[in-house]
Amino acid sequence: MQARRAELIVKYNGVDISADLAESVIDFTYTDAYAGELDDLQLTLEDRFRKWQGPWSPQEGDQIVAEIVLRNWKESGDELQFPCGTFYVDSGSCSGPPDIVSIRAVSLPVDSEIRQERRSKAWEKISLWTIAQEIANTAGLDLQFYATDNPNYDREDQDDESDLSFLADLMRDEGIAAKITGDQLILFDESFFESRDAVLTLTRGEDWILDFAFEWSLTDVAYRACEVRYKDSKSDKMLKATYTPPGAPEMGPILRIRESVDSEAEALRIARKRLRERNKQAGKGTLSLVGDVRLAAGMTINIAGWGRFDGKYLIERARHKVGNDGYTTGIDIRKVLGW
Repeated sequence: MQARRAELIVKYNGVDISADLAESVIDFTYTDAYAGELDDLQLTLEDRFRKWQGPWSPQEGDQIVAEIVLRNWKESGDELQFPCGTFYVDSGSCSGPPDIVSIRAVSLPVDSEIRQERRSKAWEKISLWTIAQEIANTAGLDLQFYATDNPNYDREDQDDESDLSFLADLMRDEGIAAKITGDQLILFDESFFESRDAVLTLTRGEDWILDFAFEWSLTDVAYRACEVRYKDSKSDKMLKATYTPPGAPEMGPILRIRESVDSEAEALRIARKRLRERNKQAGKGTLSLVGDVRLAAGMTINIAGWGRFDGKYLIERARHKVGNDGYTTGIDIRKVLGW
């Protein structure tokens, strides 16, 4: 079989700089983030001739379009294209000796209002979808709403924060994931992504697994149920509900939340969301693998051969790296809850 090769195709402000980059690049990393974060791209460049510090120095907002091309990856003669996307330079640095230049770019223009402009606003008598739609329209993004719930709010205060930060906090409270990719703002239920079929199974001992680390913790992340209660000051009526997930142990701590609700049905919905947000952090892991374009944030995989750590996991972050070690993929994962 012919030797595996990974090549970078990079356009900078519309100009193909792949050949020049090949002479300088030490490390290229594309990070695909799951929710609440922007995808990013990082370049580390050798700069003994000081071109990247001088005439080629990146400027804030410059556009980078990147693609990884794999040759002979699965079999001799094959070619795979892996588009990473479009990114905008938002920071850079230089260090030495030897002279090294680092460039970071993110998947949203640096001057985008949704990311940079801080504002205060009272959102009153409004639904989650309407808030998301207005924010998407302001940013020139197309809203894709795949969430099951669309709660209504009497009032939500955006206090001197960006639209992106405000929306991310709101989504987190509702157990909904938010991601910006390309020109789309995508909102979706985490439980839906967890329920999808695993794209592959990683088995201990396979030679394409380079290293791994798993951990579990019960500290503040292993509740058997969640109780939400609220006493209406006007009617003096106590509203409460307890959500217990399938397969929960008979003994164990209960997460108790005091939060304003209008009905017991709403209390039950919130109880499930709050319990998911806490308990989903109980099992985590990281793996480094021979490069695999199938591994993307939001996908699920099965883990086998690690005993108590075996099971189904969600990929929260995938880092596709091309450097001195060839093409590798690193993933951050968490165990799915199944409810």
